[in-house]
Amino acid sequence: MFNISLFFSSSIPGADASSDSDAVMEVKKALAVMIQHNLVKFEASERNNNIAEYSIIHHNVYCLLRYPKYLYMIKRIYGTSEEILLEILLNLGQASASNVIFQSANRLKEANDDSEFSDPSALHKSFLKLAQDNFIIRCPKLADNANIQKVPTLEVEEKEKFTVPHLEIGPIAKLLKENATQLGEHGDSEVIWRVNHERFDVELRNVILVNAAARRVDATAGELYHLILKLWRECSNPDSPTTNALSFNVIKDAVRKNEGSSPVLLEHFEQYLRVLYEDTSSLIIKVGDAGGGQFVLNYSTVFENLACATLDSIVLERFGSKALRLFRLTRIQKFMEQDQMQNIAMIPAKEAKMFTYKLLEHNFLQIKELKKGTSNFAPVKSFILFHVDLPQQVARTALEASYKGLFNAMVRQMHDLTDNKRLLDKHARLETLLETLRGEGLPEDELAYLSDSMTAAEKSLVARIHSMNDHLTLGQTQADDTILILESYLKFSSMT
Repeated sequence: MFNISLFFSSSIPGADASSDSDAVMEVKKALAVMIQHNLVKFEASERNNNIAEYSIIHHNVYCLLRYPKYLYMIKRIYGTSEEILLEILLNLGQASASNVIFQSANRLKEANDDSEFSDPSALHKSFLKLAQDNFIIRCPKLADNANIQKVPTLEVEEKEKFTVPHLEIGPIAKLLKENATQLGEHGDSEVIWRVNHERFDVELRNVILVNAAARRVDATAGELYHLILKLWRECSNPDSPTTNALSFNVIKDAVRKNEGSSPVLLEHFEQYLRVLYEDTSSLIIKVGDAGGGQFVLNYSTVFENLACATLDSIVLERFGSKALRLFRLTRIQKFMEQDQMQNIAMIPAKEAKMFTYKLLEHNFLQIKELKKGTSNFAPVKSFILFHVDLPQQVARTALEASYKGLFNAMVRQMHDLTDNKRLLDKHARLETLLETLRGEGLPEDELAYLSDSMTAAEKSLVARIHSMNDHLTLGQTQADDTILILESYLKFSSMT
């Protein structure tokens, strides 16, 4: 963790006092904004309790890229009201429940172009849902002894993390009716909420697992696996490497009671469950026969399989199928000599050596030297063995490459949009104008005449920029999925 200890001297020889004061204020404002958006935390220095140390919360900074996924996920699970509540909270960083509900109600009024008064009680219920399902969490508040310390201590009780206090909906409704823009002081001003990134990580992780089950079998198997993941989440700690066991009867009852279960799943439930736990991907592991069968999910095993599949795909794209054969063979056999690798993989010696040392150069293979001395006078004989150090070397190398690829895609996307900003703005204004005039019933020949105000070359360039932008956005999404898989694998492998 990168820490910064900040203290400001009131007198600096040879410096302009006013400029120093302005610089100090700018630093304070920047820190306040980052703390407000949960990107930086502070605590008293171990060397001096009167000095605050500020630390970047790396995971929260990275999660800025996942905000669109957060909003899409909440809209898919709940609806538009919850999506707007989350969007307002993401924009504010930290805010009270009343403030979030008030601003969300104003946003809904503007979106619907409705000047009539709307009751915010529905938004209150939506806020309660988000807190109940742990998608939002209370921020720590000042500790009881914080007043006697120069660097305050923040804390929150475990039982209060997801408890929404009583809200006064009446005053909020009155202000909305009066078209007020600010809420002002309210009863829960001191109870501040933020987005719970850890809960979203669990949900994104489950999405990857459900998609893996659907690709491995079919969409109905993905539906069943999604339901089982819900049951596991209710009875297990999401950070535990292995879930608690679920019985066959519990899963079957949940499928029957679930209103969204498809007729195919209801009819062939036992067959789909058997396919999932007999599959080599270890999406479900059967650990006993009580209650019709006991089933668990071993996160470390399933994410190791997903990480291996991801790394195999990376090796295939970068070095080809023969290199993939060598990489996969070495990973399965643990340790192999060069001659063994080329003989078992059935690759010519020259090509096998070339691909082996390419993989070695890019850290996908590692070597281990074993020395065997025959006597005190005979030369020492060495054996060179190739092996795959998956958690410490290969996965971390691929994770670093994924971060770099994600950053490069973002830089390239920003470069294209910045360099062609005037052309894209011109095209957007033209499209808006044409859409407006088309709605007013303007003849097509006049619309075509207006459309010709942009040359064919300009239109072709705009289409190419949009296509490139779509590809870069898709690349960022895929890189983020790879990062989540590798991070989850490293997290759970370190627990075993």
